[in-house]
Amino acid sequence: MEENIYNDPVRQPKLVRIQVEKLRLRAYIGFKKWETEKLQDLIINFTFRYDASRAIQTDQEKDVLDYKAITKKIIHHVDRQSFHLLERVADDILEIIRENPYTRDIVVRVEKPYALRFSDNVWVEVEGNDRLNEAIISLGSNIDPEQNTRLALEQLTRIGPIRQQTNLIYTEPERMKEQPAFLNGAVILDTTLPFDTLKSELKSIENRLGRKRSGPKNGPRTIDLDIIAYNGTITDDEVYEYGFLQKFLKELKPELEV
Repeated sequence: MEENIYNDPVRQPKLVRIQVEKLRLRAYIGFKKWETEKLQDLIINFTFRYDASRAIQTDQEKDVLDYKAITKKIIHHVDRQSFHLLERVADDILEIIRENPYTRDIVVRVEKPYALRFSDNVWVEVEGNDRLNEAIISLGSNIDPEQNTRLALEQLTRIGPIRQQTNLIYTEPERMKEQPAFLNGAVILDTTLPFDTLKSELKSIENRLGRKRSGPKNGPRTIDLDIIAYNGTITDDEVYEYGFLQKFLKELKPELEV
């Protein structure tokens, strides 16, 4: 697969923790008739970390992870809505936060004050580190493509199990025409690695398989590995440009809208 940006500047990760406390919402929650008819108080707390190295370097709002947008999604999903279990509310909030691929080390706590007699509070807590991340990774090669693609797949299994794989297909180069056709495919990989760490691991695999980064940015390559979706969010703009990537996503994750 051809690539849009050849090589990002290497930055030292600087992890910061974002914490939102005592987000007070109301919802219908429970099984009893009165619980389904009367709004009850919920107190939501969540925390996560992200790599703020670019934001710290530029001191610009555009480079900050938008926790306000995440909070708005949570409010829209929970406030004045109906649920049976606190567990479900907490899990839904965790998945909303995980939609942003740059979040990591997520912890969500949902409190229901005075839910038990003689008790001030009941709460449920869930953690993102207890769960595998779902990464859809595209592979492309036009230098010894069959061998290098096979080797790349072997390397990927050391990161996590490959749950599903597309057929490999040849596509003609588009940006730089005078080069061999590319052998392309994609896999669903289950991994414990956060998004940024996974990106670094993929670059390491490319390097081990002889990827040269000194030539034309759209020129021939032994292997190209890109995360095109992570936890249900498209993470590579090239998906909107290349039809074969859209085809791979439709095959591997048909519910994901492109």
